Amino acid sequence: MTGHKYFDSLIDVFPTLKTDIVEDDSIYFRMERFANYTNEQIKSKNLTELNRCFDFQESQLDTMDSDLENALLVSYCEALLLGEYANEMDVIVKLMPPKLKLKFMEYEVYYHNLFNSYSDK
Repeated sequence: MTGHKYFDSLIDVFPTLKTDIVEDDSIYFRMERFANYTNEQIKSKNLTELNRCFDFQESQLDTMDSDLENALLVSYCEALLLGEYANEMDVIVKLMPPKLKLKFMEYEVYYHNLFNSYSDK
């Protein structure tokens, strides 16, 4: 699935994001907008909407092209990993469906290894 089709589906499921999503051409910025929305759900402790965010990502994972999957990792997962609620991610990850959880956890390991390799220099 290309970014265009993914974001059309995202807007169908989350119509309040339409203005934010169509403002940007970059799939990375668009994905970050969705990550920000997800972080807002964490902040407000709106577990119903947070689960909707995670379920949407889960439903799209198997059909993403490589560019979109990369945007999921570096824009969505990283925004959760490094965001305002990073210290709560151990609990939040438990709410993720299996495929999304695996992607997040793999990216977390990759990110920490990358950070540590630069710290060692």
